[in-house]
Amino acid sequence: MEDASDVSQNTSAQERMILRRIELSAASIGRLINVISVIAGLIALIIILSVVVIAVSGRGAIPPELSNWGGIILGFYFGQFVNLVKDYMGIINAVDQVRGNQQDARS
Repeated sequence: MEDASDVSQNTSAQERMILRRIELSAASIGRLINVISVIAGLIALIIILSVVVIAVSGRGAIPPELSNWGGIILGFYFGQFVNLVKDYMGIINAVDQVRGNQQDARS
């Protein structure tokens, strides 16, 4: 039979491994959020600037796709971003739970 200390060491090692995996995935999700934010921001700027250039230059009517740029930007920019942030927050909560379990085991 295993000693209680062996079981707690195995559990502690498993929790450390889980915590490390969670931290690594949180870092990559954080980078992904930054990249998507930059890309979405650039697309938003291109759309806004194209509407402004068309309106200022007087080259005819603004295309309907671009005249509704507010909805396009909001849908694109926040649609994927909100889901990524929720996933990221779930990972942070999981890390906190694992750390709490480690502190409880030490007590």
